[in-house]
Order: sequence, then structure tokens, then C-alpha cells
Amino acid sequence: MKITRLKHVRRILSFYHNSLGINEPYQILVDGTFCQAALTNKIYIKEQLPKYLDGSVNLCTTKCVIQEGRSLVDGDYPSLLGAVLIAKRFYQRQCHHKSNLPAAECILDLIGEKNQHHYFVATQDKNLREALRKIGCVPILYINYNAIILEKPSLTTKTAAANIMNEKLEPSRYEKEILTKMKKSYVPASQIKPIKRKKRKRPAEPNPLSCKKKQKRSKITEGESKKKPRRRLRKMRINNTVAQES
Repeated sequence: MKITRLKHVRRILSFYHNSLGINEPYQILVDGTFCQAALTNKIYIKEQLPKYLDGSVNLCTTKCVIQEGRSLVDGDYPSLLGAVLIAKRFYQRQCHHKSNLPAAECILDLIGEKNQHHYFVATQDKNLREALRKIGCVPILYINYNAIILEKPSLTTKTAAANIMNEKLEPSRYEKEILTKMKKSYVPASQIKPIKRKKRKRPAEPNPLSCKKKQKRSKITEGESKKKPRRRLRKMRINNTVAQES
């Protein structure tokens, strides 16, 4: 696997680990479409998925997925027998519904509203993937051009992760009640004063009365003569006395 793909997968897995608490071993729900794509592209799921995710993996499916595959094999798609045999090797999760449902509905029912069991879903069904993106908090795997790909987190997943982080940072109701009781017990409500923030002192502007006005320079008229600068004459008293004596 290329370094760029490895970095991409590690970045997404670190997001799910830090934000949603999805850890190893990864629980991966596999449906018949993913098994069929792996069979046609010659991908051995049990070997490739742990290498791709760089961690331990528990592959599982449901009875409804296998039952749907059998019904398709008995009907118009006998070529799906290999996918059904692959799915039978995985651990079967118990469905909460009594009657058999289509594979996509069964997976959605097993995940629920918040994906509490932290399932990954490996599927080629586009409608199922779209429904999982709307639910959020569900890592999605699919096969494209002989390679397994982990989807980026959807917008609903990112918003749900942000809400979870905010809930962790904020104090709970029990903690808020304790804080209010502690405030009342130590400091009475009459003595509690709101904290006033000091205003920053800015440099004051100069007083306009103390400032002198700029004097305009009078322009020299054409007829006026310019005053010549006076030259300072040296005092030659000592030299004159010396000359008189001589």
C-alpha cells in the first residue's frame, strides 16, 4: 500500500478514535455486495482488511444478509453463490426483528440512530452508504479499482463529533448543582459583586488651549531688500597694541 493511502487511513482512524471512541478490534459489518466485489476483484477480505486498517478486525454479518443472498441465488442470480459462501464464514450478529428484512434495512436497524456499538459497514450499495452518511458516526468501506477504500467522515459525523467534544468540556448537571451550593455556602448572595473590568488607559490628547497656533511666514515682497547677515568682526585689540608699541 502506498504511503499516501496509509496516511489517509491513519488520519481518518485517528479522528474516529479521538472524537467517537472507536477502538480496536474494529467491528465490521459486511454485506453481500461487498463480498461479491471482493470475489470479482480477487481480494481476500480476512487478510486485506487488517492490513489496510493496520489493526485487529472482527468480521461479521447478519442472517438477513445471508437469506437475501440465498434468495437471489435460487432466483435469477446463481453467480452470487460465491458471495454467499464468503458471508457464511463471518460471525452472524443477532437481528432484533422477527421477520427477515432486506440486507440494507437490517444493517440500518442494527446500527440504530447513534451507532452505539461502533460498527464499520463494508458495502457497495450506494443507497445504503447515503443513508449511513445521514445517520453519521459510521465508518464506511467499499471497493474501487481493486482496492479497499475508507470514506472520509461526512458532515453529520463531524458535527456530531464536535457536539460530543463540547459536552465533555462542559460541566454536567450534577457538577453545576454542586458549584451553586458551594457558592451559597461560602459566600452569601448579598456579598457577591459582579467583577468590573478595568478600562485600558489610552494616551490623552493634548489640550487645544495650551497649543500654540502655527505662525504663517510673511512672504517677501519684490521691492523689499533682503537683509544681509552680519559678519562678526574679530577683536584685534591685542594686535593693535602690539603694533603701536613697536
